[in-house]
This record gives sequence, C-alpha cells and structure tokens, in this order.
Amino acid sequence: MDIISHTLTGVAVGTLIATLSNENWRKKVSIILIGAFGGALPDFDAISLWSKFDSTIGSFLSLEHTGSQIYFGKFWYSHHAAFHSVLAPIFLILISIIFNSLFKKKIKEHLVLKKYSFLAFFIGFTFHIIEDMPTPACVWGGVNLFYPSSEYIGGYGKIWWWNNYDLVLIMISTIVLILLLNLIPKTLYTIKKYCSIGVFLFGLFLGIYQINTRPVDFSYSGHTIDYDKFEAESKLIQKEILGENLFQIMTTIDNKIPLNF
Repeated sequence: MDIISHTLTGVAVGTLIATLSNENWRKKVSIILIGAFGGALPDFDAISLWSKFDSTIGSFLSLEHTGSQIYFGKFWYSHHAAFHSVLAPIFLILISIIFNSLFKKKIKEHLVLKKYSFLAFFIGFTFHIIEDMPTPACVWGGVNLFYPSSEYIGGYGKIWWWNNYDLVLIMISTIVLILLLNLIPKTLYTIKKYCSIGVFLFGLFLGIYQINTRPVDFSYSGHTIDYDKFEAESKLIQKEILGENLFQIMTTIDNKIPLNF
C-alpha cells in the first residue's frame, strides 16, 4: 500500500488515541502526529530504492549490493523485512525510553508521560505492516512480521499497491468524524470515548470489507508483465465504487501528488 494511505491510517489511530487520552489540544496534536509518524515509518526501509542511494549511503557504507538488490532482496534491511515486523516498533520505543531516561526522566515517569504517544506510535506502525499483507506477494511474499523468523506473511493480492481511493476516503472520513467528536465537552468523556471507538471500528470493518470484496485477484510472485493491466483494473474498480464524478476528483488529486497514491 502507498505511503499516503499508511500515514492517514496512522493519523486515524493517533486521532482515536488522542481522543481517549482526554488531554488538552496541544498534547492531542502531538499524539496524532506521532501516530502519523508511526504509520509512515516502516517504509523507511524503501530508502534503498532512492536514485542516489548507491552514490551516497551505499558508497559511504561500502555496501556489497546495490540499492535495487537490497530493496528487492531478503536481507534483514530489505523492504518488507525487519522494519516491517512487530519487533521494530517495540525496539524503537525501548530506545526512546532508554535515551530519555539517560537525559531527562526516569523510565517509569517517562512511560506515564508518553504512554498515549507510545501507544499511537505502536498501533500506527503495526497497522502499516498489516495493510501491506493484502497487497501482491511480489519478490517478498508478504512481510517479515515476526522477524527474526525467516517466514514472510501476506502477499495475498487482494488489493493493488495503490490507487485504493475508497480506502483513503474511509480513512479521511474516520479522522474527520473522530475530530468532530472531540468537540464534545470533557464532562461527557464516556460518550465521547465510546462514540470515537465505534467510529474507528466501523471505519476499520468497512475497510476490511472493501479489501476482501475486490472482484480482481491481484496476486503475483516475483515480477509480472501484467503490471499495467493490474493498475488499470484497480482504477476501473475504483471508478465503479466511487462513481464517475468522485473518481475523477480523486484521480485529479492523485495526479497532482508526486507520490504513488
């Protein structure tokens, strides 16, 4: 799935956690941003596909393999490998806790202070990994969910890599609705809490339904000569789901964004 969708999922997670925290808006925004960061971060391992990777990072580290070989490989630092595992966010959170305890607060104090941020980061990060499972197997065969295990899970081919506009709209709608629920006074926290959870779960289940009802099987292993065909079929599905007008709006937005979306 594309980085924009992953980030929006992180925002949705962060928005829910921020609402449940019942903190002030400054802290809520911080939690939302950390959720977004967690949602986007797993794709840091795609840096090896950067056009200047070989002449910069690769050269500096004297790497034996090219960026392309790393990206499409099965090294622990390849795409969909260790950084697409549940161990990765736990490891990063532990580093953050230890680092902050050395210079600022004791571990227990830091955990209490940042518990909602850590939760948003972990869930946002984990959702990113899960969202990559329904995409095609390609050369990886899924994600290395339980690294250091060598088993890759996913690659089901239920959705195409990107232009899943229906899922993006579900994410945006979920975010907006939960943000609006934050207008409910703190005195009615219980109502706000359960309504927010309900909206998030409804969006989640609707997204799962959409993923599992695509009329096309996008499965392939390795590389495929049908790439353009799958891309066209994915867009046709979106046109049928969204209707002509909304599809054209989403396509226009997509074409203006310099990222796969």
